[in-house]
This record gives sequence, structure tokens and C-alpha cells, in this order.
Amino acid sequence: MPENTKVHAPYNFVPFSNEHIGRYACAEDLPRHDLIDPDLKSGEIYITLRAETPVFVSDGKKGNEHFFRNAAGKIVIPGSTVRGMTRANMQILGLGWMRPQGNEDMDDYQIFFRDVASGSSSVGGELRKNYQRALDVQNKKTPSGKPFSVPCKVQAGYLCRDRSGYYIQPVRGDVLRVPRTHPDAAQFHFFAPNQCPDDVPGRVNYARAVAVSYLAEGKNVKCIAPKGRAGMKQGFLLATGRPIGKQGNCLYLFPQEDRSVKPVPVSEEDVLSYQVDLEARKNSLKAYYDIKFWALPKGNDRKPVFFVRHDCHTYFGCSRFLRIGYEHRLSEGLPLYCRETGSKALDYPSAILGFARGQRNAYRSRVSFEDFSLTGQPRELPAVCAVLGEPKPSYYPGYVKPDPKTGRAKHYNENDFNLRGYKQYWLKEVRPAQAGKVRMDSALRPLAAGSEFRGVIRYKNLAEDELGLLLWSLRLDENCFQTIGKGKPYGYGRMKVSVDALREFDFSALYTAGGLAGGAIRADDAAVERYIRAYDAYAAQALGKNGRAVRSLRELDEIQDFFFLKRTVRDPKEVRYMQLDEYRNVRDPLETVQDVREEFARREKEKPKTWEEALDGLLKVRGAKSNKKPEK
Repeated sequence: MPENTKVHAPYNFVPFSNEHIGRYACAEDLPRHDLIDPDLKSGEIYITLRAETPVFVSDGKKGNEHFFRNAAGKIVIPGSTVRGMTRANMQILGLGWMRPQGNEDMDDYQIFFRDVASGSSSVGGELRKNYQRALDVQNKKTPSGKPFSVPCKVQAGYLCRDRSGYYIQPVRGDVLRVPRTHPDAAQFHFFAPNQCPDDVPGRVNYARAVAVSYLAEGKNVKCIAPKGRAGMKQGFLLATGRPIGKQGNCLYLFPQEDRSVKPVPVSEEDVLSYQVDLEARKNSLKAYYDIKFWALPKGNDRKPVFFVRHDCHTYFGCSRFLRIGYEHRLSEGLPLYCRETGSKALDYPSAILGFARGQRNAYRSRVSFEDFSLTGQPRELPAVCAVLGEPKPSYYPGYVKPDPKTGRAKHYNENDFNLRGYKQYWLKEVRPAQAGKVRMDSALRPLAAGSEFRGVIRYKNLAEDELGLLLWSLRLDENCFQTIGKGKPYGYGRMKVSVDALREFDFSALYTAGGLAGGAIRADDAAVERYIRAYDAYAAQALGKNGRAVRSLRELDEIQDFFFLKRTVRDPKEVRYMQLDEYRNVRDPLETVQDVREEFARREKEKPKTWEEALDGLLKVRGAKSNKKPEK
């Protein structure tokens, strides 16, 4: 592979803005829901979503997924999907802030990692050293002289639960290593790769733990038999993963627990971190393993585990080389104003689309999204298998800003790390990934490009600037696209949004002394642009009060990055997931959208505007200069 490998991905980030707008000073200033304010705007927005590439919104039925249908059996894009898309855009265009409290805007947790293979000069070289120090990894040799590594701080025990919570009871003595080629391993279906018969059921369950009886002399296991065999020691035989190589990785034999040793408590925070990490890895694990193997024990069950105490945390798992947590949580990389909890000010997304922060601190949305129904007959394409790997913050070279001085990647063990911003997928032409392992693949049955969905969004008691931001978050700027559904890393789900009609309720005409006057609704197509400009002017004025003078939000780099992502269709080769062999020696972090945008602008500027300029450029490359015009 090349010596210098850059991080590349089908996604990038709109930076968190240094500016933010508090639209309301506190919740008491928000419009009331129990009345219609004639000085505010209420009405309906009629929207069409047109698929520019095939689109797929899953019905959630694992193993046999089709496009989502409502209760009546009609193909729709759920209103909740459009709402989520709108809120994400509103957070950027409305200069809102991420709230980690209660996982409202982001899942805030401690990220786990394991780094045993990064190159010493790669972005992971320093982190690998940190990992080795945490586990006290030492290099040793077998009697035959073969080198191997041992994490000396890692202990073994049984994970159990009582009324107080989870705890680990250490084992009596050492865990013994057993080769998969041991003659007694076959009866428990623990085979080396070259031994496994084709007719053995469940042979792909490479991670397993079986209660056994055994005899050992020193560190050598002489005999292994089913549990309960009289005259033998009792324990668990553990396989930690898929066999590697002809001989396969070894098995571990756990002796019984040592009741004379005080149990090691596992805090609720460490249990939650383990569960979150497992949830994030499910898609990759299920290719070879039964996910239940990693589940926490229930009732009186117990599970053989390895564990280590590090930085006041207890980390546990089924491998000696454990996944441990970074020192800092994700939220510590947010801008300071996002982490401060004392402010009662409400940003645009919270004020318009509502929030719930406790029983006495909640506000219902002033906007409702109905389902968007497919127009015409569905044109379902043949099923496409693609590995739908979700980007994860655990890959810090992609999610964390590089050091501004050195350009090297920073990680979550560093006190001054900063998250890059709001994740967005690049637009690209559809190029399905080649199918990987069957159990990792998802079968997409997308609808063809050109499919149209129509629906209505209803709003109540919005100020002009609020309505303008809502419309802007839906329509975006000229030549921009939204992305919806699954398969976005492969170019699926690029949608063009058009506002078909904006209908405002005129309550002075709607209600008369004689009762309800039907049809008193006016349509104003030109109002869309007017309201968007009203929001832009309001936001620019608010920033001016904060000391940032701008004529339009479009002058902000982060807004320019956002619209560049939403209008630029990239080469699929440039914005793809990295292969496994590329991760090990990456040198440079993920380039920013601004870097890509400025390079794109430079290339556009250098493009010849006439055929004479194009010919001059070609001849200059060849060491000549054009002095005359070619014949037509």
C-alpha cells in the first residue's frame, strides 16, 4: 500500500459555528399553544420530494426489508424522517447548539478502543503506546523461542450480578491456555480451522464459553471432559474469537472463582459504557458471532471475563486484549457554549420543533409533519446487497479536529480535543458496494430515481424569521439536494425538495360574525423567498449584536461548507469507506470541507474559458506557446 495514506470517507462535517443565536430568552417567552396569535404565521407548506438517485426507506423488518408502508399499506416516507432531516438542517442554518444533556442532540458516552496494530508512525502510533501502558503489555517468548505479547495488568474472573448490581469474582490461580488442536477440544466443537468437519452444526459460533471438568499439571492441560466429572477440577473453556491461521488462536480455561478474594464492583456507568460499545459493534460482530454471547449475565448466571482496572474504571470483556475507554467523553469535545447548562436561552430548533428536558421543562412542536405519499405506481428496483457500515466516533482521525500546529490527528485521551462538527454525507453517483459477508449485508430494494413523494407540513404561531428558517431548512438553496433513507454512503437517497405552495391562514377573513367563512385561505408563491430573506436578515442582525458583522449568513464559512456539501456531487472513488488494510498506516487526518471547497474553487478558476485558452494551456504543458489561432 502507499506510504502516505490519507483518511477518506463518504461523509464529512460542517464545523460547529463560533456564533450561536438564542431566539428566546426563556421558555416563558414562547408562544402559547392554546390560542392562535393573529400577529404570527400559521398555515401549510405543500412539499414534493423527488428522488434524483434510487431511494430506500426501510420498513425495519430485518432480513426481508422493503420500502416503508403506512398502516393503510401505502408506500410513504414517514413524517418523522422528514422532521429529523429538517431539524438537522435547522441546527446548522439556525446556528443552534448541540445539547449533550440527556442525550438530546447527541449520544454522550465514553468511547472504547483497542489498538494493538497501528504503525508506530501512523496517526494511531501514540495511542497504541497509551493502550500498551494501560494494560502493561510485555513481550515474552515461548520455550521454543516464539515471541508473544502478554497484557500483564489484565486479570480473569466471573461477571455476576446480585441486588446491588454487577461485580467480578476473580478466579483461583491462572487462566490456562489450551490449543484448539488439543484432542479433547473437538467434543465441544472447538476446532482449529483445518480440523472443522463440514457436518458440525454451529461451527461458526467462534466465540463460546462451555462449562467443563479438567485436569492440569502446572500450565499444561492434560484432560478436558464435560462438567461435573468426579475427581476433576471445574471451570469454563472459552473461545474468544474466530480462528486465525492454520492452527487458530488458543482457547482459555478459567478455573473456579476464588471466594476468599473480595469481589471487584462494576459501576453502573461502566456497565452502560459496555452496553453502548456493544450496540455500536453489533453489525460487524454478527458476521461471525452470536451477539448473545456478549450480553450481560442475567439472574444467577455468570460469565467468564477478562478485566482490568484503569483510571478508576473497570473494563471487562471476552478477550485478554480488552477494549478500554478513552479518558474523555464525547461531549467534552463540543464548543464551550454547548456544554454550559446554566443558560435558559432557547435556540431556533428547540423553539420551533419543541423539546423535552424533564417533566416540567418541555414544549410541544409548533410544526407537524405528515407522511409523504408516493405518487403514481412504485418502481421497485432489484435487491442490492451492501454493507451498511455506520460511521462511528471511535475512528477519531475522522471525527476529531487535527492539531492546528502539527496537522496530526488528535484523540479522546487529549485534554484539548475538539469534535469536527455536524456529520453530513457527500453527494455521489450511485455505486453499490460489493457484497461482503452475507450476515453483514443488507438487501436494499430501492425505488427508482424519479420517484416522487408529496406531503403537507403544518405550522402554527411562527414569527416571520422562524417560518423563513423552516422553509430554508426544507428547500435549501438553488441546486441543492437533501439525503434521505439508507444507503447514503453509496449515493442512494439524493432528493430534490420543492415547495409547491405556501398557504397562510388569514384569520381576519377566516372567522366572521356570521361564523366560519370557508375557503378563506390565500396562497402566495413569492412569500417563500421573502420569508427566507426575513430570517437571514434577522439572524445577521442578531450576530451584529454579538459583535459579528455580516450582511448574510452565507458569508459564514460553516454555512458555505454546508451548501457545498449539499450541491457538489463527488467522484465515488474519492468519497468511499476505507479498506481494512488502509486503516493501519494512515498518516493524515480527514481533510475539511473547507479544504475541499477551496481546492474545488481553485480548479474552477483555472479552467480555460475559451478554446484558445485551452489550446494555450495544452501547448504550455508541452513546452510551446500558441501564437496563432487554429483553423476551424
